[in-house]
Amino acid sequence: TAGLLHPRDFLNGLAFKTFHSTQYMRHPSQPMYTPEPDVVHELIGHVPMLADKDYADLVQQIGLASLYARDDEIWHLSKVYWYTVEFGVVMEGGEPKAFGAGILSSYGELEHMKSGNCTFEKFDPWAKQPKMSYKDGFQKRYFVLDSFQEGADLLRRYAKEFIDRAQ
Repeated sequence: TAGLLHPRDFLNGLAFKTFHSTQYMRHPSQPMYTPEPDVVHELIGHVPMLADKDYADLVQQIGLASLYARDDEIWHLSKVYWYTVEFGVVMEGGEPKAFGAGILSSYGELEHMKSGNCTFEKFDPWAKQPKMSYKDGFQKRYFVLDSFQEGADLLRRYAKEFIDRAQ
């Protein structure tokens, strides 16, 4: 996809297991960070993760919810996507491990996540989500799931509320 899609269009694609990808490469003067997704982000961050069934299910649940979301809810779902698929963290052996593509595709973001200069909070899709931050450097807080399966189950329950309301 050239440029960024409207959040509804992007999220709707996920419901049908379609992941819209960008086509440009980050500038070599800033290899550690790019404010917009690039091919490095897509190939290193998203592609390997989408091979995991539970993770792919987690992503699809956000897309399914988007099919039934009102316009004001799309922005909330965009944040749900942002804080899981892009900047999510999973606990493994009591240690936070990155799974979000925005972390995995940025050595600088990964170092920052491990630095202790950020906070970790349990993810709750029903809660008001903070403003998304992507142009002012690294994330100040990351949201945590216990596992991909737990995240997929959580988002399945969340998406079901949208689907049930529409029927």
